[in-house]
Amino acid sequence: MRAGRALAGLLKLGAAYLATALLAAFVTIRFFAHGTNVAVPSLAGLDLKQVRQTLAALRLEVTLGGEDYSETVPPGCVIGQQPAPNSRVKRGRRVSVVLSRGSEKVTFPSLVDSTLDDAEFLLRQLGLELAAVTLVPSILPKRRILAQAPAPGTTVTRGQPVRLLVSDGRAIATLPIPLVTGLPTRDALARLREAGLKIAEITYETATTFTDGTVFAQDPAGGFRAAAGDAVSLKAARSGTSSGLARFVVFNFTVPDGPARRVRTMIVDEAGTVEIGSSVEEGGRVLRFSTRVQGDAVAQFFVGGTLTEERKL
Repeated sequence: MRAGRALAGLLKLGAAYLATALLAAFVTIRFFAHGTNVAVPSLAGLDLKQVRQTLAALRLEVTLGGEDYSETVPPGCVIGQQPAPNSRVKRGRRVSVVLSRGSEKVTFPSLVDSTLDDAEFLLRQLGLELAAVTLVPSILPKRRILAQAPAPGTTVTRGQPVRLLVSDGRAIATLPIPLVTGLPTRDALARLREAGLKIAEITYETATTFTDGTVFAQDPAGGFRAAAGDAVSLKAARSGTSSGLARFVVFNFTVPDGPARRVRTMIVDEAGTVEIGSSVEEGGRVLRFSTRVQGDAVAQFFVGGTLTEERKL
């Protein structure tokens, strides 16, 4: 009987020890499970230095997941993260963050009178694209900005193309175009040549209100300004009162002094306009022509691409 009581006591003691051991194991597992997992904190609005400090305290690491525009969060601060705040992760886990690039909209600055190099640097800083640079003659120094699009103070989106008008430092002197309407073609040619201009062409149109061979239109018009060597086109009147009979004409043309140039000879008569000669000739060379014309006719001599002389046949 005593032996039975002793055995029962031993069994009770063993059961107590087993229960204690199981409880200790459960507590230990719970401790280690919670000890190796942490809640991810919210990183919104923190800069990268603050993010590193916050995660390091929890033995977590940071990785950059990119950048994006934000109208509310300053540049360089967190606008997104993965895993999300309050997610439980193991220590040592990497947390990916997306940083703000600032507002996508910027106020376009004034670039006029700055150098092209300074403008390019500022545009890169603002995230704007320099799409086109047009060089124009100007009295301002070379590479100085004369005009811009968009205009200063305009609100634009980053990435918007920008166009600039830039000085190339070569100012071109201009001169007034003389008014030659109402003059005979010979006098008009002389007046334009004296002004340093070229004559691109003279075309004839039948007109009863103007004397035969009188200039009645010019392009550009008199009073406009042009650079030396620019070309002017003229229109002259043809009376339309000739018999319109066909005839043969013989004439010469002496090439003006100078280097070899292409000489083109045109006949303008009542049948239209036709080229009767085109060749490269030395200065001083005498060219001889014999051709058939219809009614009133003029010969036009182009040297080096400009009308040098017009002669009534």
